[in-house]
Amino acid sequence: MFRFDARHAATTPAVLADVADSHPDSVFVTADDGELTYRAAAATCARLAAGLVALGLAPGERVGVLLPNGIRWVAAVLGAHAAGLCVVPLNTWYRRDELTAVARRAGLRAIITQSEIFGFETATAVSELDEPGYLGALLWSAADPMPPLLPQLPPPADPVAALRDSPASAAVDALLLFTSGSSAAPKAVRLAHSGLLQNAHAIGERQGVLATDRFWFASPMFFVFGCANALPNVLTHAATLCVQERFEPSSALEFIERHRCTVYYGVAPVTRALAACPDLVHRDISSLRTGTANATPEDLRIAIEVLGVERVCNAYGMTEGYGHTAMTDHTDPADVRINSQGSVLPTQQLRIVSGDAVGVIDTPGDIQIRGTVTPGYLDTTTDAFAADGWFTTGDVGIIDADGRLHYVGRRDEMMKVKGVNISPMEVEALLVQHDSVDEAFVFGLPTGDGDQRMGCVLVSSVAEAGRDQLAADVRSWVRERAATYKVPSALRVVTAAELPLTPTGKVSKRLLKDQTAAMLELPVDAT
Repeated sequence: MFRFDARHAATTPAVLADVADSHPDSVFVTADDGELTYRAAAATCARLAAGLVALGLAPGERVGVLLPNGIRWVAAVLGAHAAGLCVVPLNTWYRRDELTAVARRAGLRAIITQSEIFGFETATAVSELDEPGYLGALLWSAADPMPPLLPQLPPPADPVAALRDSPASAAVDALLLFTSGSSAAPKAVRLAHSGLLQNAHAIGERQGVLATDRFWFASPMFFVFGCANALPNVLTHAATLCVQERFEPSSALEFIERHRCTVYYGVAPVTRALAACPDLVHRDISSLRTGTANATPEDLRIAIEVLGVERVCNAYGMTEGYGHTAMTDHTDPADVRINSQGSVLPTQQLRIVSGDAVGVIDTPGDIQIRGTVTPGYLDTTTDAFAADGWFTTGDVGIIDADGRLHYVGRRDEMMKVKGVNISPMEVEALLVQHDSVDEAFVFGLPTGDGDQRMGCVLVSSVAEAGRDQLAADVRSWVRERAATYKVPSALRVVTAAELPLTPTGKVSKRLLKDQTAAMLELPVDAT
């Protein structure tokens, strides 16, 4: 019987070895490109690690993984870890210049990829990188058991022993994640093995994860939600990862039904897309029990009441805190899970600082975290880290009398409209309750007199001819439900495809704000 023990197994190769020893025939990963039991995963990772070492890669060096979701993505990451390497999960939406910039900043020795990903000639883009020490692309097609350019070594006689003898170290970087907020340039966040495993295990404990659970995951694995949350969560609980290459609502519902998935990993747009899919009434996804769907209260309500994920959890976190820092428990009442981000995980500490007051209750202030937090950035200095270890997240929140966090929003996104301080998230949470609104992005626009007008971009599938009417309807709808200063004065409607993205694939609020300021010249709502 496997039970995760951070003192004994503080690296991913060590945990994989333990699970392969105790649950050899249990399925570790099932995906569009195949299936791996824990025994098979151990053998694949040990063989890949040996090949990487024979190629000349040394412990602590960095290798990029640029593959679509699937068994090769998982094996490439864990196999590189078994060679003692730091993995840089590369965004499959990147193009040549972005890949080159990241590879240079990270000092990549090699990139494990395939010739083409989603119509983009990946091999050409990564082969032309001319940097000292760069060995080139290791192409790995779904038809190959190993990347052909690796030294072809015989399989290790004892893969589990090979993983246990891995040069990976608990304190050494396991991942280097290039991430950004809605407006910042990508930061290179370092994550160590020990923090990765301990925090993900704590997340799974809050979700009530069991070894018999089957995780559904269809978001990109290269984001923190996948590589630093879902994957190590599965691994530290000896569970099964059911991963799709790409998200599409109809196929996702069929996949969940076919694999009898029990753990839901869905971000807000995914939750809403599944709920709106006509196939939902024809699919049995009642196997879903728990998971994470952290977003607005309305998104949590949809996950619980429409999708039937009755024990789904809410959470607060960021890449610097290994994904999640605070989280509800799957046993909490639905009202608590819908309306709060829960209490701090046992792996971390969290406090609210308001002015000179530290640890305030029921008062909005800066969220600071300590404990299982990034050891730092690769090439960026910041004053967010205090001498005593507290990291200032840039977020604003409230801790209630029960110790639960209520996220308010980003400090630099707070608005002052008609003299009143407003959190964009508060208005966004209201707007997404409108039947025709899929997503909402709210921001302040300068007026020149020290005040701001409220700008808003709504995402909807309404026909272009009906956008003006929807905007008018939404204003009236908000006016009936909230104070007049919360009614957006500069409002436009777009489709999801029209949203501008940052280099890491997030919606760029800065660009939305700039576009709105340039396209709309509306007066402040006089009412």
